[in-house]
Amino acid sequence: MAKRRFGLKLWSKDFIKNKEFARSAEAALKDGKFDYLELFALPDTFDETHAAVKAAFGGVLTVIHAPHAMQLLDISNPEEFENNRRRLQSSQQFADMLGADTIILHPGLWRGEKYLEESMRQFKAFNDARLTVENLPGYCSQTKRELHGITPEEISRFMAETGAKFCLDFSHAICGANTYKRDIYETLAAFYALKPAMYHLCDGDAASTNDDHRHYGDGNYDLRRLVLDFTGDNALITMETGHGIPSDVQPWLKDIAYLKSLIAAA
Repeated sequence: MAKRRFGLKLWSKDFIKNKEFARSAEAALKDGKFDYLELFALPDTFDETHAAVKAAFGGVLTVIHAPHAMQLLDISNPEEFENNRRRLQSSQQFADMLGADTIILHPGLWRGEKYLEESMRQFKAFNDARLTVENLPGYCSQTKRELHGITPEEISRFMAETGAKFCLDFSHAICGANTYKRDIYETLAAFYALKPAMYHLCDGDAASTNDDHRHYGDGNYDLRRLVLDFTGDNALITMETGHGIPSDVQPWLKDIAYLKSLIAAA
């Protein structure tokens, strides 16, 4: 059976505002309970947190997630290009420090050709081979905006025009397929054909257009099928589950055990 690697996601702010969780995550990663770290690098947090991050996770396999529109990094807005470059800087600094070869960056807000073109232009102008595009749902519930970078066709074009790698977010793909009234498994097959560099996985409502990051078993996604049919040997799969401020890693230990039991039953 192909081996999959499962990642725990932290935010750089956890090293300022949620230190107990950061310590719990450090212990779990160093004990091998998770295979890698995905660090969401909030803008302008490197100087304040890099020493603590390096002490905790230096030498740990790491993926970096850049800010997105919720942190005002919107690469579809031409007037924000220089600000976007600054907002991306902490992600690049963390990647340099931790030896990460992947920095996940979302396309921007809104839907339409001019927004897609501007997102690709800025993405390419950042000139960083580590940048990895992530497919988005059709609609962002936080910003109340329609999005682009939704379909396999858009992501394929994004990759071709920018040279980007690709992070397949399963929930985003399912939500996007429902937005366009496409078959979810045909959509996932088309995304998988693009040879994703890594994956994001949560549970959810397979008939919904809303990406709600449920813990495994709290939705009706066919998680076993998603993992077995659309990921391969050594796939990096970040557990993008849960909301709120966690106190420790127990919910994610339950998630990884649940997912591994599904896979083992195949």
